[in-house]
Amino acid sequence: MKKEEGALTEIVAELQRSAEDTKGDKVEVGHLVDALDQRGYGPALAILPLVEISPLGGIPGFPTFLALTLAAITVRLLMGYEHFWVPDWLRRKRLDSDRVMKSVKWLKPISMRIDAKLQERLSMFAGSAGRSAACVVILCLLVTVPPLELVPFATTVPMVVIAVFGLGLLYRDGLLLLLGFIGAAGALVAGINTLPGSGLPFF
Repeated sequence: MKKEEGALTEIVAELQRSAEDTKGDKVEVGHLVDALDQRGYGPALAILPLVEISPLGGIPGFPTFLALTLAAITVRLLMGYEHFWVPDWLRRKRLDSDRVMKSVKWLKPISMRIDAKLQERLSMFAGSAGRSAACVVILCLLVTVPPLELVPFATTVPMVVIAVFGLGLLYRDGLLLLLGFIGAAGALVAGINTLPGSGLPFF
């Protein structure tokens, strides 16, 4: 299967259009999730984790909120549903439109570089079994996010690994999925060791 040219950049553009279409200075999360739902699970799991290292990621509590949103999406993928579902209270959450636009603009050059590099590789690892295994690991990573908010910048590590899984699913890139599993093992160990009171050195 030939990769879809500009796939990730098109998804970022879709988010930008959704944010621009919103009236007022706030945008509902449900509006953005619906825009991603038109593209599928891979794009959502690739783009949303990267938002954590954008200007939106600096909002206190945002990484935990993002983790809950990603968990709801990942569970649906694991259960085999075609479309996303997130609770109404998450859908009604409102974000500052300016921050959303800044985040989207920040993501655009990154998405263009990714589109230029990735392709379908080792697709046998990106089938249904690989997808299910990735979902389980993603959920394990998301569990670490709320406590890691106590440590500055610590939530970035699991979110980047989740983005790797999302990109692997988007491009059917089995090599990326394998790297995601390796990265997840390191992120889980490092995350546990980073938590206050763990008594273990940070790797």
